[in-house]
Amino acid sequence: MSYAQPQRDPGQFLVGLSAVVVFHAALVYALASGLAGKVVEVIKGPLQVALIEEVKPPPPPPPPPPKVVKQLPRPVVPPPSYVPPVETPVQPPPAPVIQATAPEPPPPAPAAPPAPAVPQQLSIGVACPDFRNHPPQIPPQAERQGLSGDVVVEFTVDASGSVKNVQVTRSTNSIFNSAAVRAVSQYRCTAQGREVRVRQPISFRVD
Repeated sequence: MSYAQPQRDPGQFLVGLSAVVVFHAALVYALASGLAGKVVEVIKGPLQVALIEEVKPPPPPPPPPPKVVKQLPRPVVPPPSYVPPVETPVQPPPAPVIQATAPEPPPPAPAAPPAPAVPQQLSIGVACPDFRNHPPQIPPQAERQGLSGDVVVEFTVDASGSVKNVQVTRSTNSIFNSAAVRAVSQYRCTAQGREVRVRQPISFRVD
């Protein structure tokens, strides 16, 4: 409690005022009754005064601390960076469903024709006994030039004895080929009941 606070209290002020009035009244009575001399003597005696420490007023409250305004750091905005576009995966088209089917069997191959019968090879004397009646004629050109040559002729005698398929298989000079074929085509052969193949060598000589 401060020193000035009791002075402001009205109750304590009235009590003090009453005590002062009573003290003065007693003092007047003492002076009137002769007690004042003793009081004066007492007062004249040495007074012992004790110094009372001066009541210092309370220090003023400290000033409020200054408000510290905190500055928030500005957010650092990074520079815009290149953002690659999001690649959308492309779904490949579904693979076509291939149903395996058994291949159709190939059509049956046509039956091969029977191989022609190979005619039996006979000698000219057996097949065509009249071959001496049809000697080959030397071509006039070969005769004028005095040329000689050999020709081998093959032919087929059918079942009736006719001559066909006359071919020159070897010749030393083609000038004699026509004469050899012409001579063989005139043969009258003996029928063998089947086709036979006959080979006839013919020589052309100029005397």
